[in-house]
Amino acid sequence: MAAVAHSQSLDVLHWWTSAGERRAVDELVQQLDKRGIAWNDAAIPGGGGVAAVKVLKSRVLAGDPPDVAQVIGRTLADWADLGLVLRLDDVALRGKWSQVMFPVVLQVASHQGRVVAAPLGVHRINTLLYNQKLWSRLKLPAPRTWSDIEDAATALRAAKLVPIAWSDEPWQVLTVFEAILLGDAGPTLYAELATARRWQAWQDPRVAKALARLRWLRDLNGDNVVEQRWTAASRQIYLAQAGMQFMGDWARGELMAWGAEPGTDFGCAAVPNTDGMHLYSIDTLAMLVGKKHRDADQERLADIITQPAVQLAYNKAKGSVPVRTDIDVQQLDVCARDSWQTLSRPGSVQVPSIAHRMAADESTKDALADVLHRFVKNKGQSPEQTQQRLAAIVRAASRQP
Repeated sequence: MAAVAHSQSLDVLHWWTSAGERRAVDELVQQLDKRGIAWNDAAIPGGGGVAAVKVLKSRVLAGDPPDVAQVIGRTLADWADLGLVLRLDDVALRGKWSQVMFPVVLQVASHQGRVVAAPLGVHRINTLLYNQKLWSRLKLPAPRTWSDIEDAATALRAAKLVPIAWSDEPWQVLTVFEAILLGDAGPTLYAELATARRWQAWQDPRVAKALARLRWLRDLNGDNVVEQRWTAASRQIYLAQAGMQFMGDWARGELMAWGAEPGTDFGCAAVPNTDGMHLYSIDTLAMLVGKKHRDADQERLADIITQPAVQLAYNKAKGSVPVRTDIDVQQLDVCARDSWQTLSRPGSVQVPSIAHRMAADESTKDALADVLHRFVKNKGQSPEQTQQRLAAIVRAASRQP
């Protein structure tokens, strides 16, 4: 078979570097290669994309932007305002995106009525993963409530195992906290908390309640908590060294990349009190405006990665779910099916992640994560004191133009 001639090699900057993420990227590379587009990989390691965002900004300021970049949420809107991203309205029109994509997806990929990014997949942040074989061995019920989690932690400690695969990395602490916050505050208050203009919402007593639960959850492990990459925490689940992990469902992609099977080797559940809710982060690729004028190839890439077969291949590897409503749900595993069906259900709660740039800007997100990091490390800091610090950060953000 003759090799496909590549019309263009596109430089793609992203932060997908773990085993599951690399599998997902490989799926995209293969699909694009079949269609004559070469993906020139510019992956920047680092949890949460902190390092990648810095590299991307420096490249843009130096006048050497990548052709394509992982730009998501509030950052995408900011870059669109600056005229740095290619509008994809024609691609969206040809692909009938408004008819085949979840409304929340198209909303996130658009700014001021224009489509400014190609959506790849939807992650569910309020996800709890647990080692199914440990649960069977210890005869534990699926962890649906906080009481279930406390009982499981007691049994796991008695078996000389780590109850929760945890990390004190600031972005990971914020990821766990926002899932707790959704359950304890409820979706209406959470939606207000996620809007910087409603800083007063952070003074609600339910925020202090969520902070107290965050500390309680961390203390279930005792003092044996270290800062580690999320992949190291997932590895503890895979090796049956730890029982549970609170993490976005990209951790599910990681477990599957190592050979674990959902429903057999590991189970998944919504974080307690958030069943039927979707705390989302949506992967999007922006086509950056540069001196090379590769609009046609950038548009082709956007079209290809949103097609049904590519969507299924990518999201099965990534741990996320397709952005389309017309895929065959039976091709999804049990964990992904619940996530996708929650998105599909009319009137279901769908709220944006603060930790993963869907609601907060970069500086606000980092400041909130820093306060929470100090809170879990310093037991002398009360939930009420921390709550006031969080409210002050959001109040300052609300005053920004």
